[in-house]
Amino acid sequence: MTDVALEIIRALVLFGIVFFLWISGRNRFEQSRNGWKLIIAGFGLLLFGSILDISDNFESLNRFVIIGDTETEAFLEKFVGFLGGFVFLAIGLFKWIPGVQALSDLVSLRTQDLEEINEKLVIEIEERKQAEKAKQEFTSTVSHELRTPLTSIKGTLGLIQSGTIGPLPDKLQSMIDVAYANSDRLALLIDDILDMEKIQAGKMELHMEPVDVVSLVEEAIEANKGYGDKHGVTFVNANAVMNEKTLVNGDKNRLMQVLSNLMSNAAKFSPDGEQVELSVTQDSSTFRINVKDNGPGIPEECRGAIFEKFTQVDSSDTRVKGGTGLGLSIAKAIVEQHGGAIDYYSETGGGCRFFFNLPILE
Repeated sequence: MTDVALEIIRALVLFGIVFFLWISGRNRFEQSRNGWKLIIAGFGLLLFGSILDISDNFESLNRFVIIGDTETEAFLEKFVGFLGGFVFLAIGLFKWIPGVQALSDLVSLRTQDLEEINEKLVIEIEERKQAEKAKQEFTSTVSHELRTPLTSIKGTLGLIQSGTIGPLPDKLQSMIDVAYANSDRLALLIDDILDMEKIQAGKMELHMEPVDVVSLVEEAIEANKGYGDKHGVTFVNANAVMNEKTLVNGDKNRLMQVLSNLMSNAAKFSPDGEQVELSVTQDSSTFRINVKDNGPGIPEECRGAIFEKFTQVDSSDTRVKGGTGLGLSIAKAIVEQHGGAIDYYSETGGGCRFFFNLPILE
């Protein structure tokens, strides 16, 4: 019985090998599959011979199965099963090994190519880092160097514009107004570039403290009233009376910057005499601050790029609305650093509502 048990174990092992080779060879590369079927056939014949070897230990089960110690069974077992199996294995390995070697050489070649590409990428990444660092340093230096003389120029133009030094001819007054508006725009651009550089470098510091978002909205309306008057727009607080504290953890100045940006955009794109509504709503975990205008809305094709740097709805050379194209990108970065999200709803011709969500301070 010991011999029978060993023969059965041998047959089971051979069966497992055949099954494994058949399964693992189905999705192989052509180079490694060459000769694979012959190897499977070889193990299959060995399995066949092993089964016949086991049958030597049993009497005939039925007249359709050749079992027992007969010459026919011996021929099938020794020559067809074992000898044929080893022949098929030898031929299969002879064909399979060169294919595997070719595949191995191909893998080595591709690995070498990838290593060379990786080395080039490392060098390029390092060069890009150095170039990015040089760009940031240059931008920061230029921006800081421009700010001081620009502040002086803007202050002087403001004095002249206000009539402090005396009345001016209408033509000269118009030129001073244009110069002051452009200096104001340039100052805004410098501030936005500096903020963007801080964000990209991860150096924007937030001074977090409890902030009441309803009070923040009221202060933003008061702070931006002059800007609204300039564009013929009124900012209104559309909040219902909220008795509970509406606190978030945030940097008040930076959140005011976000609100001011949304309000200035709403004012610029609203018709004269319209209102821009600000409100605060609440769900289970966040406060949502809304800024709604009645302007022309934002085309749907702009949705994917509206929060990217230097993106403007009207980017033509003849556009009449001012702006740097950085405000919404900066606002998005600030809101996300507060753990919130910013988005908008718009229908072309039906106004637009920008909003940002901030986690409720527990």
